[in-house]
Amino acid sequence: MTILVAIANDSVSPAVIDTAVRLADGLDEELYVVHLVDEDTADGTAMQLRDEMRDRFRDATVVATVAIEHVGRSAMRSGTRIGNELLELAADVDVRHIVMGHEPKGLAGRIREGDAAVAVIDAANVPVTIVPEGPADP
Repeated sequence: MTILVAIANDSVSPAVIDTAVRLADGLDEELYVVHLVDEDTADGTAMQLRDEMRDRFRDATVVATVAIEHVGRSAMRSGTRIGNELLELAADVDVRHIVMGHEPKGLAGRIREGDAAVAVIDAANVPVTIVPEGPADP
C-alpha cells in the first residue's frame, strides 16, 4: 500500500514532505506525492514543483512517485472539491494513509472556499495526518 501526500506551491509543503518521509520510513511504505491543479494542463509553476519534488526524492530513502493531477470541475467550493478529489485518488491508489498540509483561512475563507483538510478528515477511511502551517519540529 501507499501513503498519499498532497502538496501545493505553499509554505507548508516542505513540512508535509518531511512528515510523509518519516511516516514512510517508519511504516516501510511508498509515497504517492500529488499536486492537484484546476487547469486541464499543468502550467509552468506546477511542472516546476513536480520536477523539484522528483529531484528531492531522487536520492531519498523512500520510494516516491510524484504526479500532477487535474481537479475536476464542479459546483463545490474549491477546498471541498480538492478534498473530494484527494479521497477519490486515495481509493484509486490503494492508500493506507494520507498526509496533507493546512493553512488557516479564517471563517470567511472557509465559508467561501471550503476546507480541503476538513473534507478529507470527515470522509477518509484511512488515517489522516494534517501538518499545520508554521515551523516544523525536528
